[in-house]
Amino acid sequence: MRRLAIPAAYLLAAAVLATSFPLALAVFAATAPFDPDRMAVSEALRRLGTVFIRTSPLWRVELEGALPPPPATFVVVPNHRSLVDALAVAFLPRNMKWIGKRSVFAVPWLGWAFRLAGYVPVRRGDRASGRRALARMRRYLDRGIPVGLFAEGTRSRGGELRPFKAGPFKLAIEAGVPIVPVAIEGAGRALPPDRLAVHRARIRVRILAPIPTRGLAVGDVDRLRAAVRAALAGALPPA
Repeated sequence: MRRLAIPAAYLLAAAVLATSFPLALAVFAATAPFDPDRMAVSEALRRLGTVFIRTSPLWRVELEGALPPPPATFVVVPNHRSLVDALAVAFLPRNMKWIGKRSVFAVPWLGWAFRLAGYVPVRRGDRASGRRALARMRRYLDRGIPVGLFAEGTRSRGGELRPFKAGPFKLAIEAGVPIVPVAIEGAGRALPPDRLAVHRARIRVRILAPIPTRGLAVGDVDRLRAAVRAALAGALPPA
């Protein structure tokens, strides 16, 4: 069965990749006049991601916990171990906008779909790019749209939590919205960093309790960052 499951997983991934841009383009064309934030496109891609994992012969996702219900807005901060994390967060039951590396947005089909969805590219190590990206995310929050950022900035190769960047926490404080930590287990086994080999895995997505920012100032970024990191460390197995 494994000999069949692995080729089937690759074929499914290719089919999803090929579908992403035509789907995004069709939804965008149909909804652009009355959907300036492209929420219909990002929802279509979110659902495509869930279909991909649900039909994968190798992966299963378990979702635990709940996000704050509408109209609440918030900043989601997951840990980052694998490219599969970007698929696993599709199971979060709210349509939201995400920041991603600019290089991903240059990938044909998938990157084009991300742009149509209103996701936000950022160039790693470029402070000006980072400021522009956070400003766009702030505008989403001000319009009642939740956002998500991988605070580690890049994948952890050893499984441990990497240092968190300050941006997501400064954004949440300035917008006056809570941080929702999300602990993802199993994605590193499903697709280890820097490899193309996929493996059978059970992926667990745990939505942790929101951490409020009310009453905090920009000077409290480090304290908030430490609290979120501690919550995620406590919810994940040792590396």
